[in-house]
Amino acid sequence: MAESPLALLVALRFVHVAAAAVWVGGGALMLAARVAPRRLAPDVPPPAAFGRAMGRLLGTSVGVFAVTGAILAFDRLSEQSIDAVYVSVLAVKVAVAFVMFWLARPRARSSQAAGRTSWFRSRMAWAVGLGAVVYVLSLVLNELAEAAFKRMG
Repeated sequence: MAESPLALLVALRFVHVAAAAVWVGGGALMLAARVAPRRLAPDVPPPAAFGRAMGRLLGTSVGVFAVTGAILAFDRLSEQSIDAVYVSVLAVKVAVAFVMFWLARPRARSSQAAGRTSWFRSRMAWAVGLGAVVYVLSLVLNELAEAAFKRMG
């Protein structure tokens, strides 16, 4: 994909970053929506319709994030200037993203279990935190790629 038009790469990067922002921001919003009602009215569950709508949006963003990420990774790995450090950081980023998606996957849970887990120890809180780690790793990858390009040219 090294010969790909610049506009296509910019569009893919934009969609990838937008999907990641929806994922991390939406996860934080879901976490806040789950925590706030418990503090204000412990017996009132968060609105189910909001949860379903956000779940669909977050699920879509995961798919977009994964597909665009794979395309962009192959594009970057096709560059001759990319070294083993870049590949190692990319592998860590992919592993953290997989753990993040695994933690956030839908699952059945009882209402009693939902009340016993503090928000900062919940699976969603960990997924949001790992999403922030993925963002940081993306910044590291960008700097590594820029440094590699400068060395080449």
